[in-house]
Amino acid sequence: MDYNLIAYTIMPNHVHLVIEPLDKKIVLDNKVKVVGRRVSSPYVVTGILENLKWYTAINCNKVLKRKGQFWQHESYDHVVRNSEELRKIVRYVLLNPVKAGLVENFEKWKWNYYNPQYL
Repeated sequence: MDYNLIAYTIMPNHVHLVIEPLDKKIVLDNKVKVVGRRVSSPYVVTGILENLKWYTAINCNKVLKRKGQFWQHESYDHVVRNSEELRKIVRYVLLNPVKAGLVENFEKWKWNYYNPQYL
């Protein structure tokens, strides 16, 4: 496992994902060095997102009986600095379908998830 899943919301045209990366590997002078277990490096997040996008694109294209690019190349990542900021971000993610007018209560959006261990 590359990360702990904290929260997500799948919207009609985008996805919000909140994760805690685990093993951090960095390259120094062409040598891979393992730095620790819990990390917040954007480079680690980029690798996780690339793998997740690759896997989901293949499977979504199979379901949709299509080929080609599924996800846009862009993404946004942010390092969470403390538990209060994490709560705000998870709240923003879960309330996204409410703000978009898709449901009145985030708990009614079946494509929401949050891990209560982090809140």
